[in-house]
Amino acid sequence: MTDISFHSVPRRVLGALLLLAVTAVSLRAQDGRSAEDHPWFLGIEGGTSFGQATFRSITEDQIHWGIQGGLSGGYRFNRLLSLEAVLQYGGQSQSALDCCAYWLSDDGQRYLSPVLDGSGAYYADLLTRTQWGKLALQANLDLLSLVTRPGARWSLEVSPQIAAVTTRTRLVKPTGEQSFGRQWHLGLGGQAALGYQISERIGVALYGGISSLSGERFDNIPEHVHKSNLIWDAGVKLRYGFGQRRG
Repeated sequence: MTDISFHSVPRRVLGALLLLAVTAVSLRAQDGRSAEDHPWFLGIEGGTSFGQATFRSITEDQIHWGIQGGLSGGYRFNRLLSLEAVLQYGGQSQSALDCCAYWLSDDGQRYLSPVLDGSGAYYADLLTRTQWGKLALQANLDLLSLVTRPGARWSLEVSPQIAAVTTRTRLVKPTGEQSFGRQWHLGLGGQAALGYQISERIGVALYGGISSLSGERFDNIPEHVHKSNLIWDAGVKLRYGFGQRRG
């Protein structure tokens, strides 16, 4: 994967998905049927992502916008509950917070000041670029289904999630780049999505999610003070329902 344009691409992806959603608004439910009549569904999603470890995508001085997209599929048991598998791929950059005025040697050791005759760089002059992939399983609970009538178009889903996550990071230094090996993590987290059923088969939603990663820091920067090891994502998703519910 080549370097990601973290400023323009997320807006283009979101714009394209929103345009598709607006185009689909003209569709109407047919024959009085609703989304619940089509229990199987497929989805496509895209948006932005952020990383948070020792280095972070959101700092006091700037925001490093990432990009992510994915495919999903699942089954709706009833109005309240559905089960969904999600495959995502994305990437973002991270940089140091202002409080981390440290120096990192080329062998990965953190110091308060440069080592005599050593080679390295201050945290402020470093950037990490992370690519990641995630295979997740989540249970979607539509809270609005508890207070709305059958066939209601709006939904509010909260989704506990478990995932296998792989990350690979490059350290960008004033003198060049250093690549680290691929890492594998157990990801625990969840997602929230505000959705609208455009037609009998097509739905759109705005979503945001978070995965807390087990194991080593995904940015490969020594852990100090900042303990989090997270990847955030947000964007727009489209779903298409199919199949017929028996009975």
